[in-house]
Order: sequence, then C-alpha cells, then structure tokens
Amino acid sequence: MSKDVTDAIQKAKPGIAKYLALMNRYGQVNVTSDTDFQRAYNGFYRMRQRTPVYYQAYYQLMEQLRGTKPGFDTVIDALYAATGRFEPSFSSKMVATLDPHKPVWDMYVLQNLGLKAPTGNSKTKLDDLKKCYLAIEGWYQDFLGTSEARNWIQQFDSLVADHAHFTQLKKIDLILWQTR
Repeated sequence: MSKDVTDAIQKAKPGIAKYLALMNRYGQVNVTSDTDFQRAYNGFYRMRQRTPVYYQAYYQLMEQLRGTKPGFDTVIDALYAATGRFEPSFSSKMVATLDPHKPVWDMYVLQNLGLKAPTGNSKTKLDDLKKCYLAIEGWYQDFLGTSEARNWIQQFDSLVADHAHFTQLKKIDLILWQTR
C-alpha cells in the first residue's frame, strides 16, 4: 500500500494547493457575498448544478456557523430544512471546512471504507445518513490510532511542504480521496 499512498499524495498535490488557498480565503471573507470564494469552493468540492436558492442557503448557513464546530447532524438538518434536499456530501464538506478535524463524506471515501450510502427516500433517510456519517467518523477514529495511519501521515509529511497546515485526519482524508 505504500506505493499506492505515495501515488495518491502525488495526485492530490494540485488539490492540496487549492484546499490551502480555499481555507485561507475562508478565514478572510464573508462567504455569503464573496463570489470568488463560492466559485473556488464549488469547484474544489464539485458542487455544481444547484439552484441559486440552494447556494444562498448553503453559504448563509456556513457564514452563520462560522467560529463554531457544528456536528454533521446540525448541518444536514439545516440544509434539508432550507432546501428540501438530502445532501450528506456537501453537509460534511461544510462541517469539515468549519472543523478540519472532521471527515468528508465522498463516494471514494465511502468506497475505500467499505460503506454504502443510504438510498431512497424512506422516512428514516436523515437518520440513516447520520448513522453512516457516524460510521465514517468511527473508522477515522480507529484508523488514526494504527501504525498504518502513522505511516501514511509520515509519507504525507515527507511529500507535502505545507503539511503542518493539515490535521492528521485531513491528511488521511486527502489520501483516501485520491485512492480510486
């Protein structure tokens, strides 16, 4: 897996630079009105084909929650209430922007963790999505205590000059995102 991890880190380098620029900009702007931030965020997280009302609700919530560390439950519930959409991936991306110690829900991360996203529109859909995110968090918590995780982090640190700007979880997250 060592070569795969090295390859994933090398593939992630353009995204790493974009992530650092995005997080730096986030700390300096009002995200509800800064269209440059929104464009960069939408591009980085591939948040496309949403309505203007959706984007407005999303960025208003992000700005409202600035300086807090909301749970996934809080964000997914608020986005669902504002938009009527189940958005686990983008909810997690907002959570991870507000608190870089939180993981991102992504199809590649789910695939690498052996998890499946709940499908359909059952009455328990929000609860099912929350349980899935808890499983993601649990995996990270368990994995970060392993020697394999320490090896991945060491490789990341040796290959990424700005490694000090990343949480241990974010380093693993970026590796998983590129391990497709």
